[in-house]
Amino acid sequence: MAAAAKTRIVKLTLCGPGDVAKEVEIAMSIIEEWNRLHSETAGCTIRCRHWKTDTFPNATKSGQGAINEQIIDNAEIIVAIFWSRIGTPTSNAMSGTVEEIGRGIERGRYVLVYFSDIEPVPANADPAQLQRLWDFRQELREKSSCWTFRSRNQFRDTFRDHLTLALNLHRSQWAQTSRRSRKASVRQTSSGNGNTQIAGDGNSVENHYHNARPPKKVIERRADSVTREEERKLAKWIKELAEGTVGKSRDEAYGEWGAHFTNHFDIETRAEFPSAKMAEAEDWYRLQRNLQLEGYRTAAADKWRAARTKAIKAGMKAMGRTNEDYYPELSDRLNMKRPFTSLTKLTKADLDRVYNMVRRDSKKREN
Repeated sequence: MAAAAKTRIVKLTLCGPGDVAKEVEIAMSIIEEWNRLHSETAGCTIRCRHWKTDTFPNATKSGQGAINEQIIDNAEIIVAIFWSRIGTPTSNAMSGTVEEIGRGIERGRYVLVYFSDIEPVPANADPAQLQRLWDFRQELREKSSCWTFRSRNQFRDTFRDHLTLALNLHRSQWAQTSRRSRKASVRQTSSGNGNTQIAGDGNSVENHYHNARPPKKVIERRADSVTREEERKLAKWIKELAEGTVGKSRDEAYGEWGAHFTNHFDIETRAEFPSAKMAEAEDWYRLQRNLQLEGYRTAAADKWRAARTKAIKAGMKAMGRTNEDYYPELSDRLNMKRPFTSLTKLTKADLDRVYNMVRRDSKKREN
């Protein structure tokens, strides 16, 4: 009887101040869902850790030092979430969560950072905490990739996708490392007349197999699968997402978005996608497109600023508001350090906050 395949444990640590407890619960439920649906076929299981449940006091370490030693430094994936607080300072960083992000980055781990733009912020929110958080958010955006969300449902869907993509990449790199390790351990020697002699590490033997053409896999189109026209529509959506991706070739982006789609809907090819779920596929496409456009804040900062400024001015004009009476009001409502007098002097984070506030005010006026 063949031995059962060994299941690999992937250590994932969830981080964040106390105001993101609900988001942490959502992330835990998504991880449990992934384990239930994919761990057996993927050959790995996610071990989710959080300081409240997976650390113990150690008098030889500081509180943060114990957390780092027990669940941060040995983590393969770190997920950090912020909303209205940055957290309590440590001896090495602005907060424990910020220190944990830094240690993960230094060790080359996958570090997924999320900022909540859910409004309104808590009524008892500390202005100093908000300011420190916005400063850190701006600093991180300048040099790293991070993500924002405006509702918990959006976070749920986004984190589910990001988790799958990160695990796929992690498994791929782990498999490559395992293959290299196995190759390095192979040693073959054979004696003969010289024509069939093999010597060395044996890697050349594998070339005989690489030249063989793998059997073509034929997937039957099921009766409930998408029509040819619907399949072309799926391809069009993925093409648009690929063409909107910054920093990758079109072919690379197209391949990644195709895998993104099939992983999200747990199918092998688009041809077997159920026709009855086309509305779900369209919702997925629109969500990804909106998130992609939001990402232009970093990749196409000038265009993004121009679009935000134009939208703010249009909203103010529709409400009959002027710079003189509206800007001070917005500064106060957004807890800014000092009133602003020009949109061009705002940071990207503050410009986005002003834009969201103007949009909400405009909608209230329309209603």
